[in-house]
Amino acid sequence: MDLQGSSVKYLVTKVKQDLLASSQVDVYGLVPPSPYDTAWLSMVSNPQHSDKPLFQVCLDWVLQHQNRGGFWGENIAHPTLECLTSTLACIVALTTWNVGHDAIQKGLAFIHGNTGRLLEEQNGSFPEWFAIVFPAMIELAETKGLHVYFSNGLVEQVFLERQEILQTRRWVSGCGQQQYYPALMLQYLEDGLIQSLEDGLIQSPSAIAYAFMKTGNKEFLFRLNSIVQTCGYGVPAVYPLDEDLVKILLINQIETLGLAEHFMEEITRKFCRFLEDEDIVTYIEEYHDLFLSAMYNVYRATDVTFTGENQLEDARAFSRRILEKETMKNCANLIKHELSIPWLARLDHLEHRRCIERKETLGPWTGNSLSYRLLSCQINAMLLQLAIENYTLRQSIFRNELKELERWSKEMGLAIKVL
Repeated sequence: MDLQGSSVKYLVTKVKQDLLASSQVDVYGLVPPSPYDTAWLSMVSNPQHSDKPLFQVCLDWVLQHQNRGGFWGENIAHPTLECLTSTLACIVALTTWNVGHDAIQKGLAFIHGNTGRLLEEQNGSFPEWFAIVFPAMIELAETKGLHVYFSNGLVEQVFLERQEILQTRRWVSGCGQQQYYPALMLQYLEDGLIQSLEDGLIQSPSAIAYAFMKTGNKEFLFRLNSIVQTCGYGVPAVYPLDEDLVKILLINQIETLGLAEHFMEEITRKFCRFLEDEDIVTYIEEYHDLFLSAMYNVYRATDVTFTGENQLEDARAFSRRILEKETMKNCANLIKHELSIPWLARLDHLEHRRCIERKETLGPWTGNSLSYRLLSCQINAMLLQLAIENYTLRQSIFRNELKELERWSKEMGLAIKVL
């Protein structure tokens, strides 16, 4: 047990130094790069030399980060819808500069071999961002001479859903979601795009890259240079990041894995009121898939209420109604678990084990996935290792306590009386 305790202390110290040193935390180091957005930046040509990429480092990142399965994305064991759009963007980027021919073929093989299965897993319900991005990326790939074909009828369904969205709805984008602006959406005035950028309404590096390629405006170029200088080779899905939010979500992950006792000084909690604004309530109900993370955390925050706390009761009822609408496979099980088992009926130790075994990463969902996809694989691995060591240490303590209790009960004659 001494060895286990030393290992836990070492890992706790390492996490505090690497992730929680308040004056030195690099939030862009916590959040993993987005292959989709990095690919879009790598497509931008140099204004002085149009036959060369403006951000060679981004193109190099794309070349170096294809998974063995032929796709781009973090979830190596279980590719997601996001891997489809990311892979299409990456092979388009490589084709644009006529490099990485083997990588392109592997990427196409992944697209052709896995699209049908991934679409079937959605049970006919596709996130809006995917219904817009996926068809657009297929069309862009074809303009680059890539032969992308599908025999699955679900692909045609995605195209039809995009047509319906563009014709009947105003397009809504969650913060940080993958974005692609077709011709219909590029009817915004250039001044309007610049104003949106200045107001912080455009936070997607891919959208900014596309806007620059279409307009050549220096305001977009300035922002792109800032992104690469700040983030390095691979860029995140959101820029700039809400640094406070990232830190809070890091603490949330620490609590979820059962490590809160080691980081009490770093843990803070916040709760927001939102039900007083009817427009916000209506907007959340209409575009509920963009607010799953917020509603999930609101629901969890209202697990303990007291008589007379009407606002908390209303917030719980509202958040539950939103969560019950969710059917997407990637987070349906998590939501079902939260709604079906009251918090007071759970054992923390077993909850921690459940999260460790499932390697859960909780963060702000937007549509199909995490908008920030908080915590890169490397950081998740560090926290997971600490969680496993901590859980093992606790188990050894519990076993010793149980043995001591058994010994004591025998000495007192309690075991015999019970029998």
